[in-house]
Amino acid sequence: MCQKNILIAGLGLIGGSLARTIKSGHPDYHLAAYNRSQAPREFAIQEQLVDQVSDDFAALAVQADVIILNFPVQLSIQFLEILAQLPLKENVLISDSGSTKQEIVAAAEQLFEGKPIRFVGGHPMAGSHKTGIIASDALLFENAYYILTPSALSTAADVEALQALLKDTRAKFVTLSPEAHDAMTAVTSHFPHVVAASLVDNAYDFSQQLPFTVNLAAGGFRDMTRIAESSPDMWTEILMSNPAHIVGQIDHFSQKLATIKQLILGQSREEIWQFFEHARDFRTQMPIHKGAMVNFYDLFISVPDQSDVIHDVLGYFAGHELSIINIKINETRVDVNGVLQITFKTEHDRATAYRLIKENATYEVCN
Repeated sequence: MCQKNILIAGLGLIGGSLARTIKSGHPDYHLAAYNRSQAPREFAIQEQLVDQVSDDFAALAVQADVIILNFPVQLSIQFLEILAQLPLKENVLISDSGSTKQEIVAAAEQLFEGKPIRFVGGHPMAGSHKTGIIASDALLFENAYYILTPSALSTAADVEALQALLKDTRAKFVTLSPEAHDAMTAVTSHFPHVVAASLVDNAYDFSQQLPFTVNLAAGGFRDMTRIAESSPDMWTEILMSNPAHIVGQIDHFSQKLATIKQLILGQSREEIWQFFEHARDFRTQMPIHKGAMVNFYDLFISVPDQSDVIHDVLGYFAGHELSIINIKINETRVDVNGVLQITFKTEHDRATAYRLIKENATYEVCN
C-alpha cells in the first residue's frame, strides 16, 4: 500500500477521533493535523495520534493527498476559500464533517470548478457529552451513520476512496444527496432542537407567573428538553445553514398543532386517541427504539434515597476496570425509589456491572 499524506484540520472531538481511527487503520500513512490552538496540537503529538502538527494550514495543505475539515460549516467554507488559492496536489480529495451539506457542497463546487480537485461532503452522526480532543475516542463512530454527500467534483470511486480511508471508524456509511441529507436531518435533529429550546422558553415564560412550575418539570419534560442544553453557537450556525428545511418543518408542525388544538376544542375524544395511538405505534417501529445506532449501554437501578447509595454501587465495580460514560439520577421523590442510570461504553461492561450488582445487592436492575 502506497503512503499517503492525510491532513486533519481541526483537532476537536470529531477531528481527534478521526485521527485515532485513521492512524490505527493506516499506520503507513503520514497523518498531519492543523489546529490554531497549541494545547490540542501538543496533546495529539504526545498521544501519538498524528505524525505532525502545525498552526500553518497552508503549509500542510499543499502536501496533502486527502484533507478533512472539522469545523462549523461557515468556517469550513472559509478554509475552502483558502484552499482555492493554494497550489494543491492534483486530484487532492477534500471532505468535511459539518452538520449540514448543501451550503458547503455548493461552495466547493463553485470554488473548485474546472480544477483537478475532488470534494465529497461528510457528516459523521456521532458525538459525546464531552468535547475537545481529550475526549476523542477511536470507538466514537462505531455503528453510527456516517453520511457521505458526493458533489459535481466527485465520482463513485472518490466516495469509495474516502470510505476506505475511514473504514476503521466502523461506521455505517450512507450516500445521500446534499439536499436529502439536509431535509432529513432537519426533521430528526435540527427542528427537534428548536422544539426543545421552545419548550424550555415556554416554561420560563409561565414560571414568571407561577415560579413553582420549574419544580414540577420531571421525567417527561426532562426527556423532551435535554438537548436544549446544547451549544448555542453550534445550533445558531446549523439553523443559519439549513433555513429552508427547518422553516418548512416549523410550518408543518404548526399545522399539526393547529389540528390538535381544534380536536381539543371540539372535545373529539376518538380523534385525539387516534392522534396519540398513531404516534405511539410509529415511535415503537423506529430504529432508535430498537437501538440500531447504539453507541452506549445503560443500566437502570432502582435505589433508595440515601446519600451513600451511589458510592456503594460504584464500589461493587472496584477492580473490574469498567468503562463508565455517565451517571445520573432520573427520579427522586419522597418514599419512592430513585432510578440510578449508569451508562457504559460496551455491552460487556454493562453485563459485568449487572452481574456485580445482583451479586452484592438486592436492588432491582434492568437494561
